[in-house]
Amino acid sequence: MAEQTSTTPAAQERPQYSGKLLQAAVIAKPFQESIQEDIKVRKEHGKKAPKLVGILAKPSPPSIAYAEWTGKACESVGIEFEIWKTWDDSVVPKEGVEDADASLQNYGLEADVEDLILAANRDNTVDGIMVYYPIFGGRQDTYLQQIVDPRKDVEGLNFYYCWNMYHNVRWILPRDLGSAPGTTSEMQLSRNTAIDDGTVPPGYCKSILPCTPLAVVKALESSGVYDASLPYGDRLYGKTITVVNRSEVVGRPLAALLANDGARVFSVDIDSIVEFNKRVEGSENNSTEAGKSERVVRAHKENAAARLRSSHIVRACPYQDPKECISKSDVVIGGVPAASYKIPTEWIKENAVCINFSSEKNFEKDVRSRASAYLPAVGKITVSMLQRNLLRLVEYKEIRQSNE
Repeated sequence: MAEQTSTTPAAQERPQYSGKLLQAAVIAKPFQESIQEDIKVRKEHGKKAPKLVGILAKPSPPSIAYAEWTGKACESVGIEFEIWKTWDDSVVPKEGVEDADASLQNYGLEADVEDLILAANRDNTVDGIMVYYPIFGGRQDTYLQQIVDPRKDVEGLNFYYCWNMYHNVRWILPRDLGSAPGTTSEMQLSRNTAIDDGTVPPGYCKSILPCTPLAVVKALESSGVYDASLPYGDRLYGKTITVVNRSEVVGRPLAALLANDGARVFSVDIDSIVEFNKRVEGSENNSTEAGKSERVVRAHKENAAARLRSSHIVRACPYQDPKECISKSDVVIGGVPAASYKIPTEWIKENAVCINFSSEKNFEKDVRSRASAYLPAVGKITVSMLQRNLLRLVEYKEIRQSNE
């Protein structure tokens, strides 16, 4: 009778949550402790606490709440934090103002945000700048991202850092920070020097990476997805990962970072699926140059010889159904900002690791009945990565000043 009871439909339908529920606070804790200790040592040596400015474009409650939460997180580790707003708190916003602020035609708001960014760029007391996006979305936000001084860009959104990320340039010279892509000497060293343990070469420092993609990487390292027995830069070799989101701020950079570390990555977006893979040196052949101009072929060869080409390749995915991609993946990462979007638990491979970086939950409630581990949010890790980027930028500034 006991056997029959255990196999009733009701019992079969009851989800067994065997997978581990990961906590962002636990993963972030060692980074926060390290940041706090570094700032304590700075103060003991008579150096000032780093100062971060967060720029708020409009009075939307989620943005204000996130800015206030960031401020508390900074205060807890000893970072000075200020919120710069475009509006006067003493003036009550009129009905419909927020909708107008989101309009692509609101050139006045764009100018106000630009003025605040430029003021923070000039302010020698400001060490780091972050802007609460999205404001308009699309090209206007991209423009604002590019006018933030790369020497103060804690979010790693400036094109200089994007180029480094996509080309797997891990080490930079502090004096060259913000230079035009492919024109500085660190490119050759960073792609030619075999550094298996990730040790920074003498005279160099680590490039800044975008915070949320980096937070996901740290979560995967913490959960054991990265194989530390493999060489540095190949520790995801043999892993298949699906990222459901291909935004320029998180999804695409994350796919590139994971591919650069050796994973096969399926990048799923609203209208297409593409595959990211690490570029294998010398794998190109003449067939890829058919129909291209002589100048393009020559540039291709010159850049390949200098190892300045993108570290990964993007191509059409052999699967155009998200279910096929997800069912083959050791890791599934959700980032769709829509409450209605859910990845069916039945699609998930047994014992896969699932991570959600969207503000909405992209996984069904019973995801841990199949996943070996599930992380529902990465916000606290993201803030720790932002704080770490701030400390690195302060360090780089001090190195430049000591060499002047």
